[in-house]
Amino acid sequence: MSIQLENGKIRLEWDENGVLTGLTNLETQNNIINSCQPCRIILGHEKFLEFEAFPTGVCRAESADGFAAFHYDKVTAETGDVYDISLDLKTILDGNDIRWSVSVVNNTCDVTVREVHYPVISIRNPAPPLRVHNSDFVSTTYPDLPAMLNANFTKYMAPDHKYIRHTKLYPGQHCSLNFFILDYGKEILYYGCHDPEFLFTGHGFEMDKDKRINCFMARMPFVAPHGSMSESVVVTSLISDSWQAGVQKYRKWADSWFVAPTVPEHIRNSFGWQRCIMHHQYGEYFFRYSDLPEILSAGLPSGVDTIFLFGWTKEGMDAGYPAYTPDPDCGGFDELRKNILKVREMGGHVIIYFNGQLIDTASDFYRCGNGQAVSIKRADGTEHREFYNFSNTGVFTRIFGNKTFTVACPACREWIDILKEHIDKAYALGADGVFFDQLGYGSYPCCDPTHGHPVPFTGLMQSKRELCRELYEYAKSKSPDFAIGIECPTDQTAQYADFVHVFGNTAQVWNPDFRKNGTRPRLKCEAPLFSAAFPEVYLTDREIRDDSDVEFPVNQLLIQQRRSDVEIYRCRANITATPHYKEYLKLVNDLRSRYKDILLNGQMTGAREVVCSDPVVICNAFRKDGQLAVVMTQSSKDSVTAEFVIKDHEVIEYASARNDVSLTGNTITLPCDSVAVILCRKV
Repeated sequence: MSIQLENGKIRLEWDENGVLTGLTNLETQNNIINSCQPCRIILGHEKFLEFEAFPTGVCRAESADGFAAFHYDKVTAETGDVYDISLDLKTILDGNDIRWSVSVVNNTCDVTVREVHYPVISIRNPAPPLRVHNSDFVSTTYPDLPAMLNANFTKYMAPDHKYIRHTKLYPGQHCSLNFFILDYGKEILYYGCHDPEFLFTGHGFEMDKDKRINCFMARMPFVAPHGSMSESVVVTSLISDSWQAGVQKYRKWADSWFVAPTVPEHIRNSFGWQRCIMHHQYGEYFFRYSDLPEILSAGLPSGVDTIFLFGWTKEGMDAGYPAYTPDPDCGGFDELRKNILKVREMGGHVIIYFNGQLIDTASDFYRCGNGQAVSIKRADGTEHREFYNFSNTGVFTRIFGNKTFTVACPACREWIDILKEHIDKAYALGADGVFFDQLGYGSYPCCDPTHGHPVPFTGLMQSKRELCRELYEYAKSKSPDFAIGIECPTDQTAQYADFVHVFGNTAQVWNPDFRKNGTRPRLKCEAPLFSAAFPEVYLTDREIRDDSDVEFPVNQLLIQQRRSDVEIYRCRANITATPHYKEYLKLVNDLRSRYKDILLNGQMTGAREVVCSDPVVICNAFRKDGQLAVVMTQSSKDSVTAEFVIKDHEVIEYASARNDVSLTGNTITLPCDSVAVILCRKV
């Protein structure tokens, strides 16, 4: 006997064995799925580390108004073995939302339930025009899901004959938000995990042996023999709307725990910084402390008023951590402080770099045993280690590297206290703020039981969140204007930072030949999920490093509400080494200055506020204090003349970076690489 739930918006259907046979948007009558067993688990024991199993035996089903439940008292593994593990699966239908609950009772003596994949959804029409939006590298759009999966063969690292997989991890290691979206154009499937503990969650897409394409989220409870778990954190929604509706759903949940930081004015109104390495780990000097005023002077004409200071120590960039010794060859502490204060007297700002988790194995801290005690251990008990092969022009160091690092577990009190001492040092140097590298990034789940956390520590990012909270509060105890930033945006750490240094997509595209073909650039960040969900979080761009490609990425900086991370020659020079970048950034920041408040601090509303007749035109819009600023740019053709409609608004004025855009009524002409701002008010 089949089971059906329906509420006028969505219809869900199962067969008598609990196989999900239908998921239909009743507004469009579109059933988006193939029939599929919606739950699988990953088991492991001493002789076989991981293998999958499915509910089996008699399915006891029940349903009532708004919910359906399925109970199984056994699971059958891919090996054919049957295990005494019971599963209770429950689905609640509430408006457009479907809430999925799972309970596991492990009655075995020697098997661990490592993962739960629920619900697994088999996508009926996965080919374009379907697009997938997720928060990998801040935000990524996959315009062709089957093609993406077909490019994911692992050769011999995984059983590609079973599944070809594309799996990313939240929080921090890949994904900055705990949801993804299937975008059909006029309707979306939102798939979110609303977990207030921020446990590691895998976002998975796969092609199975029958060439069906599935999506799922992998939870990792590691239920031991005779243990149990129960959770209700996964929410899916079928919505007749755009991807922005999915963002709004996630933010509504996030409002239960997210409180936006009060950002200092010098960060809130800044257009960005020059990121400079003074002294590298292999010994080369690019700058001295006395160069700081000159670096600021180079950036000010382009609107860049801040210096992001890396490699300022005797030990050099990425060396000696957690020791940060002011370099005596540059004049030591007093000379550094003197020049930081000079920069501030000139109207500029300085942010001091520290790493938030790396420990140099050649450091005294490591060699005395303290570093080994706080380091993350892998499942086999060995330390997790990382390597960054910085080099000059030689070959050996570039290939084999120079430094070895362990990674500190954020649950260790001794490490937190060391990071607080770094804040003390930056404040004593007269800096405007402090930056901790890698604190938004997902570390290996620590398996050291002496740290007092579960093993494996799949809640490690909750500890990083608590670490960031403590550092944030400590920094603010120095002064409310003393800024603190971290690298890698993740929603659960971002509220304890005044800015986040991005590692991810800004202007990257899937079709780098778009200019040659005169087509729209397919941005990897086509749907800027993170900024749309958390406009209060201040993000930078990244990877403009020379004069070879400037206009397109700088224009995207404006479109996506980012601050500039000026990193010339990988932070080895200041912006005077790239005169074209310097001049064009000045033009764009002059435009940004004209509409500063709304472009920097307005709520991103996305392109649904404006409809443009030519698809090569990239648009975004920002709303603040009753006004709307629409940003338009195109880099595909010599010139584009297009008609546009801005819903329920009239144009007040417009301006462009190069004064090369014309606007008559609702017709705009955009030369190649131009960018314009159209200021509107509601009618």
